[in-house]
Amino acid sequence: MAATPVGNTRSGLRWSGIAAIAFVVLFVVGFVLTTDTPDGNESNAAWRRYFLDSGHRTGMIVGAFAFALAGLAFLVFLSVLRERLRHASTGAEWVATLSFASGIAFVAFLGVAALGLANIAADVEFGDSPVPRDASIMRSFESLGMGSMLVFGMAAAGLLILTTSIVAGRTALLPRWLVVTGYVVGVIVLVGGVLFFPLALFLLWMLAVGIVMLTRSRAVV
Repeated sequence: MAATPVGNTRSGLRWSGIAAIAFVVLFVVGFVLTTDTPDGNESNAAWRRYFLDSGHRTGMIVGAFAFALAGLAFLVFLSVLRERLRHASTGAEWVATLSFASGIAFVAFLGVAALGLANIAADVEFGDSPVPRDASIMRSFESLGMGSMLVFGMAAAGLLILTTSIVAGRTALLPRWLVVTGYVVGVIVLVGGVLFFPLALFLLWMLAVGIVMLTRSRAVV
C-alpha cells in the first residue's frame, strides 16, 4: 500500500522536471523566432521588408506555437509544484496558493505576449491581409507582446520564485543553495521591469529546479 504514494512522488517529480526543462527550451525557441525584428528606430521600409518576407512571418508563427507549448509545459510543472508546496506549507497554505496563482498569471501574460508578437504575421498568413504600410502598427504589437512578457509576466514569475523559496526554505523541498538563490533571483525578476537580465535569471532558475526535480525523482525509493 505504501508503494503508491512513493510511485506518485517519483513520477510527479520526474514529469515536473522534464516539463520545466522543456519549458525553458521551448521558451527560448519562441523568443528567438518572434523577436528577431528590426530595431524600433529602423525605418518603416525596413519593418515592411521584414514582414513581406514569408520566411520571417512563418518563423514568428512557429515561435508563437513554441510559446503555446512552453505554456503547457509550464502548467505541468506548476501542477506538481503546487502539490509539493501544498503539502509542505502547513500553516501557511496561502503562500502555496499565491505561488500557484502567480504561475497561472505568468502563463496568461505569456499568451498575450505570443499573440502580440505574432499577430501581424498570422494576420497576413491566415487572414490574407496585406502587410501594413505604417510600421507603427508592427511596433505597437511588438511593444504589447514584450511589455506583457517583460513587465507583467516577469512580475508574476518573480512572485512565483519568491513564494516557492519561502515554502522551500521551511522544508527540504529544494536544496538550501537553490532556496537562497531563489530569494535573490525572485526580487530581481519581480522588480526588473523591461530589462532582459531578469528574464534570463528566471529561465536559469526554472532549469535549475527542473534538474533538481529530475535528480530527486531518481533518489526516491
